[in-house]
Order: sequence, then structure tokens, then C-alpha cells
Amino acid sequence: MGKLARNYVYNIIYQILVLVAPIVTAPYLARVLGAELLGTANYVVTVAGVFTTIGLLGMQNYAIREIAYVKKSKLTLERSFYELYAARLILMVVTVLVYLVYIDVSKYPTLMWIQIMYVIAAFIDPCWFYIGMEDMGKAVARNFFAKAANVIGIFILVKTQTDYVKYVFLLSFMTLFASLLAIPHLWSYFQIRLTKVSVRNILQHLKGSLELFWPQVATMIYLSIDKIMLEHFVSSSAVAFYDQAEKIVKIPLTFITVLSTVMMPRLASQFADNNLVQVKNYLAKTITFSSMLAFPMMFGIAGIASMLIPWYLGNEFTPVIQGIRFLSPIIVLCSLVGISGDQYLVATKQTNILTASYFCAAIANVIVDTLLIPQYSITGAAIGTIIAYGVSLIIQYRVLLRSIDIKKTLLMSLIYLIKSLPMLVIIIWLSERMPPRWTTTIIQILAGGITYLVVLLLSRDSMVKELCIKVQNMMKREKNG
Repeated sequence: MGKLARNYVYNIIYQILVLVAPIVTAPYLARVLGAELLGTANYVVTVAGVFTTIGLLGMQNYAIREIAYVKKSKLTLERSFYELYAARLILMVVTVLVYLVYIDVSKYPTLMWIQIMYVIAAFIDPCWFYIGMEDMGKAVARNFFAKAANVIGIFILVKTQTDYVKYVFLLSFMTLFASLLAIPHLWSYFQIRLTKVSVRNILQHLKGSLELFWPQVATMIYLSIDKIMLEHFVSSSAVAFYDQAEKIVKIPLTFITVLSTVMMPRLASQFADNNLVQVKNYLAKTITFSSMLAFPMMFGIAGIASMLIPWYLGNEFTPVIQGIRFLSPIIVLCSLVGISGDQYLVATKQTNILTASYFCAAIANVIVDTLLIPQYSITGAAIGTIIAYGVSLIIQYRVLLRSIDIKKTLLMSLIYLIKSLPMLVIIIWLSERMPPRWTTTIIQILAGGITYLVVLLLSRDSMVKELCIKVQNMMKREKNG
């Protein structure tokens, strides 16, 4: 298996682990804690996320890119790692100090104190280094242990509504624990020790990270403002409904957006070598592959929502059905924005375009949320999110298409929308004839998946052919090796 494919698999495993925990625990927590307390917990996590996003000053993607640039030189790699990690620790100290001031005026001070572990974890986590090195295997193994411990802890410790503080503690502590577990793998690259670092270079890194800071702030606004405004204008229950809808929609999205994590270091490396032809090839294949997955996933998740939510979360969470249906287009939009923004614009250092697109999206989202959330609650929040993604998509692809001619690829990828329609018809047909049970959801997923696969095979889809050939070649190599 090639390194790119191997890292895609590792990242898929890691992202599945991140999603499996809430998938397994959501039905249990929905019934034990209820919408109000679950919404409060989601709100404080969102606020802590805002602090980490601002505090990191864009250092996450910047560090990944810088490691990808220098990974072929061991001396430069080691020096860059120490400088980047020192910069992250400086930012951590500043962020924690500001966070401590915020706790005094917070609506939920006890929960915010607990979340300080979550804030610290974001800065000490070394996974950015592994991503830049295109090596996620051992980091995934350590995170698996932490995620499994979190799930077990929830079922053991969270028994009644009074245990919601324990739930918040587990979320925060296990995030910190996972970050600590990922650190020892650094020893396989170089000896970890106290060493002098160049203050000048650290300042240079901080300056460079600011280029990626503004797009991340803008992204944070249009990804987090919904929940904050729902808490302010509606209720904590609305936050819980929207959060659950967002989590469910993002389950299938994991298989697509992980491509951005894997491909960005590879594109950065090819761009550094001035290999624009290979950059175009990578982008074209990524768009086609993402579209092949995104369109059926969008229709599928929207189609099964009415049968899924009653048995999965309970009748109290029926508003989540509408939220899922309105949010489902982000599966397609987010996958395309991930290609143009997180992959191409970051790798090619066009962060000014990234910043402009995300700020325009954030402004659009704030305006729409302000107008719609007070009256339409989570539906209004979902519409604002869709519009935000649409705005950033238009801006980014206008720039991308000027440099790299992939118009034909984008147009051809729309064929997957048409190929997904028979699957949607089957899922809706089953919804009208079966009760809302877990068996119904499984039957819908299997029937929809088989229908889509049959359509792809009958149409002799080119991407399916290419994937089959690669699998055959890989199996031959394994057999001969």
C-alpha cells in the first residue's frame, strides 16, 4: 500500500474513532441528561473551542505545512519542530491567562474551569507534526485508547442528570490524555530534550501563522456562532438539537474531509518542487473521489433522518430531523471547500484568498443567523451555515480555476448527483413502509448503498474502475512480496 493511501486509511481510522464515541454515547446521554443539560455541555465545549482557535493564531495548519516543507532534512526538521512547539507553548500561556479572566464572568464558571484541560490539550498535542510527516499510525493507536476510555467512563460515571459535570470532565480530561499519549512517538524521529531555540525564528513562525489565523477565526465564527446565538436567542435545548444534527451529518463527511488532512502535506511538497502538473492531477482525482462519496451521503443522511432519530435519540429530539435535512448539503459543500481551501490555498500559500473567502462567509452567516434564528431556531442556523459554505465555495473556486484548469472535472463530478437519485428514491420508499426502528435504518443504509453501487457498476464509472485496478495491483504486490 502506498504511503498516501496508507495515511488516508490511518486518518480514516482516527476520524472514525473521534466520531464513534459520540455515536455510541449520544442515545445514552440524550436519555440520561436530556436536551437542556446536554446543550449546556455542548455550549461550554464550543466556547473552549473558540479560545483554542483564537489562541493558536493559525499555528495548526501553518505547522503542518512547515513540517511538510522541511521533512526531507533531519537537522532542519528537528530545529523547526522545537521552534514550532516553543511557539505553541508561548501561545498556550497567553491563552490560558485570558481564559482564566473569562471564567470570572462566565455563565457556567465550574464547567469552564473543567474545560481548561481541553484548552491546554490543543496546544501540547503533537499530531500536527505527524500529519506534516505523513505518519499517523502510532498516533492513531494512542488516540484509540483515550477514546475508548472516554466511552467506558461515560457509561460508568454518568448515571443521572446530576452527573453532567462528570460528563464535561470526561470530555476535557480525555482530550488532554489523548494529546499526552501522542507525545512519546516523537522519540522515533529525534531525541526529545531541552534545547535552545532561536527567538527570532519563533517570532517568524508566529508571524507566518498569523497568515492562517484570520481564515481560522472566520471559520470559527461561522461554525461556532450558530450554537452561541441559539443559546442566546432560543435555549440550551436548541443548542443540543443543532449539535446532534451537525454531528450526525458530519459522520459520513469524515470519509471525505480526511482527504484534506492527507493531501495538504503532499500538495505542499509538490508545490515546493514546482510540480504544478502533479498538483492538478491530485486535485482532479480528489474532486472526483469526493463527489462520488459526497452526493450519495448527502441524500442518504437526509433520507434516513425521519426513521433514525426517534429510536436513536428519542422523541424529545425530533427537531433534529429537520436540522439534518437542512444541514445535509454541507457534506458536498464542505468536501469541495476542503479541497480548494485546506488543500490548495494553504499548500500554495494563498492565505489572503482563504482569509477573504472565510470572512465573507462568516459575515453572511452572522447576518442570516441574526435574521432567522430568533424565529426559526435550528432551521435558521442550518440555513446560515449552508449559505456560509456556499459563499466561501464560490470565492475559492473562482481563484482556483484561474490557476488550474479543472472546470471539466467539476462539471463531470455532477454526474454523481444524478447517479445518487435512485438510491434516494429507495430510501424514501422504505421510510413510508417501515416503522422507526434500528432495523429500518440498517435496511435503508444497505438498500441505498447497494442501489448506488449497482448504478456505478452499470454505468461503468471511471473512478470505480480506477479504484478496482489499484486494489488488484496492491493485492498482487502483497501476494508477490
